[in-house]
Amino acid sequence: MGAGRHRAGRYGAACRSLRYWLRLTRTHGSVIAALTGSDSVLANNHYPENDVIDSESGSQFYYHCHRGEEEHGHLHLFLPASPGAQLTHLIGISLDPRGLPLGLFTLNRWVANDAWLPAAETIALLERFHFPVPGPVKGPSPDPALGRWLTHFLLLYRPVVAALLLERDARLAELAQSASLEAALDDRALDIPSYRPIDWSADLDRIQAQLRPGISISSPG
Repeated sequence: MGAGRHRAGRYGAACRSLRYWLRLTRTHGSVIAALTGSDSVLANNHYPENDVIDSESGSQFYYHCHRGEEEHGHLHLFLPASPGAQLTHLIGISLDPRGLPLGLFTLNRWVANDAWLPAAETIALLERFHFPVPGPVKGPSPDPALGRWLTHFLLLYRPVVAALLLERDARLAELAQSASLEAALDDRALDIPSYRPIDWSADLDRIQAQLRPGISISSPG
């Protein structure tokens, strides 16, 4: 894909991700409320209880809270490398109490006990993360707009996610020099190998300015 088409694809993803985020906020009060269905959120619980799983692609996500810093909680996105395979963790998304994205991060293997794959293979999986409309979802699920928001949000931030996965592997390679990759993947001192704060509103403005000067994407803030 040429640079112009790539930017156009990201611009479309930016518009759609914002549209679904605004729909969720109008309908539920916040993305957090859409995810949890309650004002009472318990630390470490999965929201929804059995995650959201797309029956066709195997895409899966859940929300939970346990860090207690400036973020309210975070989403974990997963996908199996093949049908029936163990899940691979793609990326984590930190959210503030309004449900606005604060940052993106990767996990070391021991944290999610997932089927860890090198960055190149995980980046290839990003293409398959997808929640269609209306989408066959296993079990009870929250608002389907959540899956659509995440589908397009991940498209918008795919270059950043790819960079974070490469940074993750570089950090693990550093640790492996004094031991082994297996030891690095199980190193309890390293839970988040890479993290990047994001300003979603500014990024939305930047991508629209590249392709649609003079046309504003409404700020989610």
